[in-house]
Amino acid sequence: MDELTDPESLRDRDDVEYVENPPEVHQHHHDAYDDIAGYVVVGVTDPEGRLLVLEHDDAPYPHLCFTEVDHDEEYVEAARGIVTTATGVDATGDDVLRVRRSTYRAEDGRETSGYDVVFTASPVETTEIDPEAGHDWTASWRDPTTIDLPAGEDNDVVNDVRLFL
Repeated sequence: MDELTDPESLRDRDDVEYVENPPEVHQHHHDAYDDIAGYVVVGVTDPEGRLLVLEHDDAPYPHLCFTEVDHDEEYVEAARGIVTTATGVDATGDDVLRVRRSTYRAEDGRETSGYDVVFTASPVETTEIDPEAGHDWTASWRDPTTIDLPAGEDNDVVNDVRLFL
């Protein structure tokens, strides 16, 4: 995929899961989405079938690479950029698996909406992770069969990782 500026344009594609969440009163999410278009989430798999994940001592399960997307930002570019920034691995933005449109209502009644776009990606050249890249999360290549997610957990982070297992 070369470019994506409007996730709504993927609503009718048969190969993209489009999820429209009902409005939810959630002050924290309202504040997070109020100034952005949404988030990209990127599942990078290498030729051996391993999944690139981010892990943190305070997180109960691994995450995929993710970042905010500004209103004037292009989604594919944001997806490629966060993989490089967080791991040092240059990645493609192959395709979109899921689009999640959510509306959040603040406690005072104001609403904001945003899109979370889940991409598939592949390493461009090397799978070598830069230990100096990113932030306080640790990046690693994991065999999907070794990723243990809580069975009863049903949230966006876990559900997005499950797309790649």
